[in-house]
Amino acid sequence: MNFYQLSYFKKVSETGSVSRAAEELLLTQPAVSKQIRSLEDELGERLFDRIGKKLFLTKAGALLYSHAEKILRGVQEAKTAIKGMSLECAGELIIGTSDHISIHRLPTVLKSYITAFPKVDLKLRCHRSETTLEMVNKNLIDLGVITLQKVPHHMISNPIWSDPMSVVFPNKHPLGFLKVVRLRDTIQYGMILPDAVTETRKLIDDAYRSRRLHANVTMEVAYIETIKSLVKSGLGISILPDKAVEAEVKSGVLMKAKITDATLSRTLGVVYIKDKFLSRPAKEFLKLLGMFHDA
Repeated sequence: MNFYQLSYFKKVSETGSVSRAAEELLLTQPAVSKQIRSLEDELGERLFDRIGKKLFLTKAGALLYSHAEKILRGVQEAKTAIKGMSLECAGELIIGTSDHISIHRLPTVLKSYITAFPKVDLKLRCHRSETTLEMVNKNLIDLGVITLQKVPHHMISNPIWSDPMSVVFPNKHPLGFLKVVRLRDTIQYGMILPDAVTETRKLIDDAYRSRRLHANVTMEVAYIETIKSLVKSGLGISILPDKAVEAEVKSGVLMKAKITDATLSRTLGVVYIKDKFLSRPAKEFLKLLGMFHDA
């Protein structure tokens, strides 16, 4: 088993096709097929099942893929470490984050970073914070910029931004005519909230539970931007970060109200593995994030 075999195997896994993998790798199809067969012969296991025109990983293939990702990441980190010895900041940096943070918190940071370090191969992976945390834990990405939550002892978690939240509803909604809004005022209306497993939803549920109330949840949606669109369409109300609805509130499409009997606010920040080698691109990004603290 060698580096090239793992690279070809990973590409075939991700494309589901030997021909597409060969095209992206700038190789011939027979060359890729030969390396995959050689890998299967060495391991004594079939790595792919063909269903129709697409290839799918077998159980053995899925296990190999999880190891191949880590091995290839290690090789890339070694290359980045060597490049980091030069005066010029270059190499690969993979950052995981959420849709909300990528849209409302990171653009200024990313623009400053790309301007300062144009030779860094910067890659952004957008998932919900819980998925990003798991990707950091598996060393699939270098840094996670997420809604902070409890992390394993071998990880570092640094706060960057406070992210206050308010109840959000369409213009001319009955809640807009109240002088003050309490949690109990919201329970008669259908609510569109994040998935129950997310840190944001746990924060919201805890606020209702502490007052012996139950939110009238009519929809659970993974992404804040999608929730916002559904609220704009009049399908329900929600509790969302103030930053996420700034433009819509300013234009009058949405309204927001602070909840007077609860303080709902998230902390956004960066997480990474404590003993992981931090490349110069990663260190420079962390420095830049510190400059935008609570901005």
